[in-house]
Amino acid sequence: MATIYEIADSFKLIQSLIEEGVDEDVFAEALAQNKMELSEKLEGYAMVMKNVESDIEGLKAEEKRLSDRRKSMESKIKRMKEAMHAAMSSTGEQKIQGEKFTFTIQKNPPSLKLVDDKLIPKEYFIKVDPVINRKAIMEQLKNGVEIAGVEISQGESLRIR
Repeated sequence: MATIYEIADSFKLIQSLIEEGVDEDVFAEALAQNKMELSEKLEGYAMVMKNVESDIEGLKAEEKRLSDRRKSMESKIKRMKEAMHAAMSSTGEQKIQGEKFTFTIQKNPPSLKLVDDKLIPKEYFIKVDPVINRKAIMEQLKNGVEIAGVEISQGESLRIR
């Protein structure tokens, strides 16, 4: 069976024969055969795509399961660290030397806590570049308003049902 590219090339050849005015009997059978081959090829592609889409859904479910498991394990570690910190703090210990590990309570680097951002002087705010409101422009164009620098474009895509 021909590849989808060979079938497409064959359609182009038939189109050139039509444009050259060749007798209809010459290309009619080839055209019918090509349509049948293309239909079969597209059906095959669609079946493979459905199988791959099914695999993708299974992988997404597995990703979610593994992500949930990872988050659960991270939470357990966080709770264990908090319990260890609380135990050392309650006894006043800053450093404990174990057989395999050393446990130390130390100060973290200073961090900034925003109490009320309305009181912060404007010089500390970052200016944001203007962002184009694409939705508003599209609405205006659809309503017949001409706007320089933009145009509506519409492409095509394949739908499989």
